Amino acid sequence: MILDQKKSLFSITIPIFLELLLVTVVGNIDTIMLGRFSDKAVGAVGGMSQVLLIQNTILSFICLGTTILMAQFIGAKNYKSTKEVIAVSLLMNLIIGLFLGLMYFIGWEWILTKIKLPPNLREMGMNYFKLVGGLCVFQAISLTNGAILKSYGNTKPMLFINVGVNLLNILGNGMFIFGWLGAPILGVTGVGLSTVFSRFIGAIISLVVMTNYCKFAMADLKQFTFEKVKQILSIGIPTAGEHLTWSLTQVIILAMVNTMGTIEITARTYLALISSFIMIFSIALGHGTAIQVGQLVGADDKEKAYNQCLKSLTLSFVAAAIVSIVVYTLRYTIMELFTKDMEVVKATAKVFPWLIFIETGRTFNIVVINALHAAGDIKFPMIMGCFVMLGVAAPLSWILGIKLEWALVGVWVANGTDEWIRGFAMLWRWRTKKWMTKSFV
Repeated sequence: MILDQKKSLFSITIPIFLELLLVTVVGNIDTIMLGRFSDKAVGAVGGMSQVLLIQNTILSFICLGTTILMAQFIGAKNYKSTKEVIAVSLLMNLIIGLFLGLMYFIGWEWILTKIKLPPNLREMGMNYFKLVGGLCVFQAISLTNGAILKSYGNTKPMLFINVGVNLLNILGNGMFIFGWLGAPILGVTGVGLSTVFSRFIGAIISLVVMTNYCKFAMADLKQFTFEKVKQILSIGIPTAGEHLTWSLTQVIILAMVNTMGTIEITARTYLALISSFIMIFSIALGHGTAIQVGQLVGADDKEKAYNQCLKSLTLSFVAAAIVSIVVYTLRYTIMELFTKDMEVVKATAKVFPWLIFIETGRTFNIVVINALHAAGDIKFPMIMGCFVMLGVAAPLSWILGIKLEWALVGVWVANGTDEWIRGFAMLWRWRTKKWMTKSFV
């Protein structure tokens, strides 16, 4: 488990990119395969998707604190502290995952009513919601193990694990959607069963891989210390505030979209799926940059960290622009892969030009915020994020999407405006170099 300080950005980023690609496929395979079953089934899952993503947001704030602390401790060669962080992060996310699952399972009806999901879609998707939300503890375990392994720059194991999870999920979906191997056709409920089972297998395997690589035995859980809890939360709570604000904003916007009708709900689901693929490289580059920045800050080479972030940002922006333009050019071909409903295709076609606007602006936030977090600068992104997301994205979505009746175009313009405002603010913060005084070691 000894760190290779000379690992290049790409040797770290490429496995993360492939892993994220697979994670994105796994996360969207339900939508992709349900599209062959029923557009209404896609609307049911898509109409509740943002609420289910809150679990990942909450779990990820512990994972982010884990990755940042461990990267800095590894850079400082303080291996005793890394084991303490592993113990704390595993136990914390296990508890949080169980608690969140209980909340999803008990409160499903109240939640789906509050986000204004139409009753027919609510009934179709309720079992999926209870399964995927109620058993999110498996996701908690996998995310934590992945964060621990990545902090060492060892990004390949989770890639291979997610290949297996992806294949298993596809097999399960095929069984319950199309009746493969003589299985009963259960539709949306069957997709929920398949998703949960594949995540369970992924959680078990990732735990075995992490404990072996890090030489971490279950007996090492006794190294749990409240000092490390405090350190993780000092990073995690501000970032949780930022991420939860984003999720809350998106839930508010989702509730607006859910009042526009089944066509718009389904169109938004497909557009969100396409966006998730466009941003994969930027996210991977952001994670790779964060690992390098954390290690460089821990090794007190802050000027190199400064330059690395700016190089990564340029590369990410160019890549996002190229991919977005290609997607726009092939928009009708892409939509034909998902649906034959021309009303849905027409609704998405109006939004595709605005994907270029939003995805290029998003690169600033993905890359620079990751770098700021890795350097220990946590509060500024949180404060700016909360202010702009709630002050711009949500109200502007209502004005443009509902009041002016721009529908989904208004929602995408509003979100793009939010991304660009926050993005320039983050770039300004990085250039001030105030983050150089914020490290944890």
